[in-house]
Amino acid sequence: MDVGPSVQETLALVYRLQTIDNELAQITGEIEASRAGLKEREEGLAGLAARMEADRKELQTLTREKKDKEEELRTNEHIISENKKKNKELRNSREIQAYMAEMEFRRDEVERLQEEIIRLIDTIEALEKTLASRIIEIDTLTQDLESARSVQTGLEEEKKGEISSLDTEKMTLMSTFPDTLLSQYQRLKISHKNGLVVSRIQEGTCGACRMVLPPRTMTEVKRRQKIIPCLHCQRWLYLE
Repeated sequence: MDVGPSVQETLALVYRLQTIDNELAQITGEIEASRAGLKEREEGLAGLAARMEADRKELQTLTREKKDKEEELRTNEHIISENKKKNKELRNSREIQAYMAEMEFRRDEVERLQEEIIRLIDTIEALEKTLASRIIEIDTLTQDLESARSVQTGLEEEKKGEISSLDTEKMTLMSTFPDTLLSQYQRLKISHKNGLVVSRIQEGTCGACRMVLPPRTMTEVKRRQKIIPCLHCQRWLYLE
């Protein structure tokens, strides 16, 4: 591809344009990665807050259940107490048998309720400890998140200046290129995953694809009369 007498100078400018594009891509990647990390922190904090809210609701449910069991226990203990007072009034075996069955049932209920209340107390205490731990964890994560947001803001402000400077230089460079050269550069940039269009020759090889260049290709590059593409990857070869 003929581009005029200053092929080497033109390639040097294209190489700089490529460097700018890669720097812009790297900066954008850094910002996006930082934003993704910040979002992950936010989601982690939100998830922890949701779990803590679920724990609080469970604690309320267990506390109400414990209160109901304690009320039921008091009722059964009261019935047992009242039945004992009536014991002396029993006259026949049927009444005594019914009394004994009722007392046995009530005592079993008391024992069952006591066990359930103890289980609920243990569960509630464990849940209260978990909640206390979650509160501390949320406070720590909230502080970390605020710090990360501050760092993110600083990073984006810093990178904004770098992007602006690189964009200005890029626009200046692009204004000096012929439209055909620029369009071909942009097409090649899209076709290569790493965005490399210009490849420096390193010890007789293409710096991008690492393939050995034929002597004829090396000779044509050294003449600096036109842009010579690599036979393997089609990138423009640049000799420092």
